[in-house]
Amino acid sequence: MKYSIFYSLQAPAQFNVTPQQVYAEALDQIEHADELGIHQVWLTEHHFMPDAYCPSPMIAAAAIAGRTRKIRIGQGVVLLPFYGHPLRLAEDTAVLDVASGGRFELGIGRGYRQHEFDGFGVDIKQRKQMTEEGLAILQLAFTGERFSYAGQHYQVSNARLSPLPVQQPPPIWLGAVTAKARREIAQAGHPLLISLITDVAETQHEFSDHLNALVACGRKPQDYPRALIREFYVAQDNETAWHEVKPYFLHIYRNVYCPPYLAFYDRNADGTRRLVTDPQDDYLASERFRQNRHIIGDPDFCVRELRRYRDEVGIDNIILRMQFPGQPMAQVMKSLELLANEVIPRV
Repeated sequence: MKYSIFYSLQAPAQFNVTPQQVYAEALDQIEHADELGIHQVWLTEHHFMPDAYCPSPMIAAAAIAGRTRKIRIGQGVVLLPFYGHPLRLAEDTAVLDVASGGRFELGIGRGYRQHEFDGFGVDIKQRKQMTEEGLAILQLAFTGERFSYAGQHYQVSNARLSPLPVQQPPPIWLGAVTAKARREIAQAGHPLLISLITDVAETQHEFSDHLNALVACGRKPQDYPRALIREFYVAQDNETAWHEVKPYFLHIYRNVYCPPYLAFYDRNADGTRRLVTDPQDDYLASERFRQNRHIIGDPDFCVRELRRYRDEVGIDNIILRMQFPGQPMAQVMKSLELLANEVIPRV
């Protein structure tokens, strides 16, 4: 199993941090991760968020490429409908791959937040077709051949991508919320990237959707690596780990990955499921929520959980959040050192 780290580059004002500070510290952390032998750094994208959630991960990736030498750089994910024309995204991908010496991997998503589509003046109902057309154009562009394309949303007339990426072609990862979308990803021949909100059982189920579809269309599952994003923090003991990360963790689940955007379920006293509808619900701060979903604890706990994802779910690339929104640099660096020196060798 390969070990990667994940950055959203948020700067919540309540923690007295600025975007400049967050980006500078993240670059220092990623440079150190490169020295420690971490496999990959992944970035993510949202728009018009109060906490300055990174809206331009391609630019951030370029900054990372300039500060590192070996670590691979992935997008998990860019939101294709907001990139204007897919050929521009193809050009940016090619330049990033060239500048990084062939270290770039592109992750594609459709987006799901209405306010982002409103901000860009894009009809959210068109996102699926826009993404499908965009992927087709990206794949044609990466062949290096001159091509034309006539779609409902995008047209290309006798164009040829230049420069070409070092990798032929660069890996393209796709994320999916529904079983139907996961089957479509398999049918199109792309690996599946699963987000950090699923628990172990949900993760197994989602990868099974993809695996079964790969087999059904005659593809070899071993050719499609499994990548999974997880919330992660390691400290010397479990109590300290949760105490240190709690306020920054809760910013995520009270303000970003929260109702009504995402659905989480608690259990009532009688065992029935309860939909969590309030971002301030106590469930989001409970151990029940973290169990089987997040990896936050001492080195022993983190080793056990990472082994579970490797052995029970078959994860090839585990992507761990390294910088929680607003978290002090010293805590992040300590967690990174423990990951590299006390957790990974034991897994």
